[in-house]
Amino acid sequence: MTEEITSLFKERTEHPLFYVESGSRLWGIASPDSDYDVRGFHLQSKEQYFDFKKHRDLIEIMDGDFDFVSYDIDKMFGLLAKSNPTVFEWIRAHIIYFNNLPEWKETQQRIVKNFDFKALYYHYLSLAKGNINLMETDKKFTYKTAFYCIRGLLSAELATRKIIPELLIDKLFDQFEHENDVIKIAKDSLEKKKSKTEKEDVESDKKPLILETIKKYAQELDKNIPDKSNNPDKLKAILRDYSFELKNKYYG
Repeated sequence: MTEEITSLFKERTEHPLFYVESGSRLWGIASPDSDYDVRGFHLQSKEQYFDFKKHRDLIEIMDGDFDFVSYDIDKMFGLLAKSNPTVFEWIRAHIIYFNNLPEWKETQQRIVKNFDFKALYYHYLSLAKGNINLMETDKKFTYKTAFYCIRGLLSAELATRKIIPELLIDKLFDQFEHENDVIKIAKDSLEKKKSKTEKEDVESDKKPLILETIKKYAQELDKNIPDKSNNPDKLKAILRDYSFELKNKYYG
C-alpha cells in the first residue's frame, strides 16, 4: 500500500504527508470482500499554494478495492480544529501506510488531549441512529450495518464518560467492565460478519431482538449528553503552530 501511495504522488505536484487505513479493516471487523479505505492528508505544491486561484482541496481515487481520499492540510486541520470525529480517527489509526510528518507523535498526543468529547458523542450517536433507521425500515439489515451501529453506540457512551473510544472492536469491548446486551450481541455475531460478504443480511429470526436491544440502548444514551469538554482556542493554536512549521519547511 505504501508503494501505491508513493506511485500515486509521482504523477502529482502535491506533497504526501500522512496516510492510514480507515473503516472496517481498522476497526477489526473486515469481511473477506472489504475495501482498503486509505485516508490522510497532503500539502499543496508551492505553486498551488501561492497561486492566485484556489485549487481543489481534495484528492479522490477509486480503483477496484483501493479507495483513496486525501485532504489538503488546511482542510484537514480545519476539521480537526472543530473536533471532527472522522478525521480524529485517522490521526489515531494504528495501521499507518505513510508518515512524512516531523515529530508527529507529540503533536498527535496534544491534539487528542484537547479534543471535544461532546463532538465525539454526537457523531457516534448520529451514525448509530442512521444505521438504526436502515435496519428499522429493513432497507439494509446486514451484519456490517449492525456492527457499525453497535460500534457507534459504545463509542458514544465512552464519550459521555470522557474516555477516548478505542478503534479496534475488541479493545473497544475491553473498555467496558461489564458486558451489556449490546456487547453480547456484537460478540456473538462478530465472526459471522467477518466470514460473510458485506451485503449479506442478518437472519430474519434474529433481527427483532437485535433491533430492540440496540434501540433501547440508544434511547438511554439520548439522556446523557456530555458538556463541551475542551478549549477550542488551545486546539487551534496547536494546529496552527504545526501547520506553520510544515509550510515553512516546504515553502520557506
